[in-house]
Amino acid sequence: MNLNHDEFQDLLVLGPECRERFLITEEVPEMQDYDLHLGGVSVLQGRYQVGQKTPDLHTLLFTTAGRGRLSLPGRQLAIPPGSVTLLPAGRPFLFELDGDDWHMAWLLLRDSGTWARLREHDSDVFQHDQVWALAPLMDSLYHQSRTPRRRPLLTLVHELLTEILSQQGGFSRLEMAVRQLFARLEAQLHQKWSQAALAEEVHCSVPHLNRVCRKLYGQSPMHRLARLRLQRARELLAHSNWQISQVAQRVGYPDAFNFSHWFRHQTGVSPSRYRAQARAHEPARR
Repeated sequence: MNLNHDEFQDLLVLGPECRERFLITEEVPEMQDYDLHLGGVSVLQGRYQVGQKTPDLHTLLFTTAGRGRLSLPGRQLAIPPGSVTLLPAGRPFLFELDGDDWHMAWLLLRDSGTWARLREHDSDVFQHDQVWALAPLMDSLYHQSRTPRRRPLLTLVHELLTEILSQQGGFSRLEMAVRQLFARLEAQLHQKWSQAALAEEVHCSVPHLNRVCRKLYGQSPMHRLARLRLQRARELLAHSNWQISQVAQRVGYPDAFNFSHWFRHQTGVSPSRYRAQARAHEPARR
């Protein structure tokens, strides 16, 4: 039966046979850099329903097996294997198990500058080949969430998510190129980058690149790059035995003194102090 707008309500029914594994920012703090609020991998059986009247996050479901059913105001949609379910913030929905089982991965995206344009689109279910790559990656990310391998896995998840939503979420070709550029930069932080060099990578002018970056990330290209470098430096200090000078070179600072000065300015502590604090908390975290 089709529901009217006023009939939707906040609802969570999770039967005892359902199994869910969660990706949370406490375990994968880098998720916040991509405006990912929460994620997970679910194997659902028995009773399962999720509904929201006025969600403040964007919801994405990636179905790999079984079936679900999506109720929207005035209509219902099947959720088959290989499909992406896009549920923009601010629009009511109810999705539920439709059959014996339902296997899916899912993500909740913040309604921020990065993903705010999804509000312009209708809720929908559509097929996409990258579902078969993204869902297993999210499962791998869950199992590697406490290791340094989580970063490259999360980068791949973000790249696939960007590709999927660029076709359905209204991102321009340049916006998609800029998002992919910053995903690639995570493997090239040791290189010397200028705004002109970044603009050349995506074949646009420096002012145009600035406008797109501020639209997508709320910051300039160089501030975005600095943030990526700081995140990588923190990760290497916490999880590797590299010398401070080696960490500095890995994130684009040939001079360890300049790196230490910059790191202290950004975090309030020296690199060596940060490493000691991070390792002091590691046993408790495990």
